[in-house]
Amino acid sequence: MDRAAQERAMRRLPLLLVASSGAGSVAILVAALVLVSWGGHSQRSWLLMLCAGAAGAGIVLLTVHRAWTPRLTYDELVRHVLDEPVPGGAAHRDTARLPAALPRQPGRARYVLATAAVATWAVICGFVLAMADTGAPPEVRKLKEAGAVVDTLRITDTDTRAEDAGEYKGKPRTLYNQMLTFEMPGEKGKKADPTRGRRSVYATSVDYSPYEVGDRIPVIYVPGRSDIVGYMGPSRKNDGVLEGYNGDMERLFAERALSGRQLGLALVAWLIVTGLAVVTATGVYNPKTLSPPGSRALRGTFRSGRIQGAGTELQLKCAEADFSDLGPALEGRHVWLCWDARRARGHLNKAKNGRPEEKWAACPAAVVFDSGHVAYGHVEIHEPQQPGHLGVEAGGADAPLDATRQVRIWQPHRTWPLTVGWGVLASLALSVLISAVLFSDLVQGFFPRLLLGLAGSAALVLGAVFRIPDGGRDG
Repeated sequence: MDRAAQERAMRRLPLLLVASSGAGSVAILVAALVLVSWGGHSQRSWLLMLCAGAAGAGIVLLTVHRAWTPRLTYDELVRHVLDEPVPGGAAHRDTARLPAALPRQPGRARYVLATAAVATWAVICGFVLAMADTGAPPEVRKLKEAGAVVDTLRITDTDTRAEDAGEYKGKPRTLYNQMLTFEMPGEKGKKADPTRGRRSVYATSVDYSPYEVGDRIPVIYVPGRSDIVGYMGPSRKNDGVLEGYNGDMERLFAERALSGRQLGLALVAWLIVTGLAVVTATGVYNPKTLSPPGSRALRGTFRSGRIQGAGTELQLKCAEADFSDLGPALEGRHVWLCWDARRARGHLNKAKNGRPEEKWAACPAAVVFDSGHVAYGHVEIHEPQQPGHLGVEAGGADAPLDATRQVRIWQPHRTWPLTVGWGVLASLALSVLISAVLFSDLVQGFFPRLLLGLAGSAALVLGAVFRIPDGGRDG
């Protein structure tokens, strides 16, 4: 691709990022809120479909761009950026000096938001949608059409039949069939009318006992219509995953997708997965900035993706890709590598299966090119080397600082819309399609929906991870 075409593609990059990563992240977070809070199955389904459409529109835009514009390689992008010196930042002497200050990395909050969104939808699509209700139970729909309400009523009479149902996990199991009669609230000055409810429940004899006269339980019923049988919740043999059994009437009446127990389980899964993803996307591995004074510095040259100098060889890893994957365009470029040994985070791999114990430290770092560009990431320094002993002190005699030198941020991972391949686009589109299917009632049953959701989560995660191809090679 000629330089003019590269310039046109780079000008479209902000739009592509907003339409794909930005709009997709917002659509995911809105869909998550709608799923857990919105009552009314029909309205919720339409809102979720709109969120899926917003995410899908970004993928369509990327697909159109990919079809009409030749795909750039990382090698081309690196040369396009680094071959153009930054005004006031390029080296004008044989050995460039370190700038006294480095700019803060922009867009870090957007990157963390996108990471959290991917983790959120991996949990929702892969697990939460499988146990979410796709509609109100048929009994509830019929009762609501007849003008039903939900209230806690007192049992005035019971008709209970118990049958031996064998054993379950070594415990005797009983099938209880109960017809319960409740006292409906009457109008002022009038005697209360009775209404009825039916249930059939499999249960072990040690963790369940039938309802008795005087118990008060939530019931969906039609006021003044004792001829219409009320609803007390699904039988346990047909119960969904962690529905909450008979204490969940208000949620079923409002047609919300998840019970309290389901929400609690989903929250735990979300906190674990999203927490790990966000921690990885912040801190040492993706620093906001780095202050050269007091940091360690190494003057070196890129060789085979690693920075070599003064008998030391280190590799800088940026937010989502190693610099060794950015192609031969880095080969032979002179740089300063800085890292903050004071913010090192220690790691340990214990000895296992004949493999010796391994210790290393991850330090926030930045590489300053002689062209005046700076990129953030982290370096991993393995023992017996120590982060505070390698290189020289920035600001010292061997690494003087230049207060007049200006540098510009370069974020290699934010150029992915220009290098994305057809396989990644197909994977992301498949994830959106599976999500849309799970928003509807086309697939029923917990395990079929779980398997389909896991496939959707896998497609999303693979698309997010592999949108930055290895070494800029076509795929």
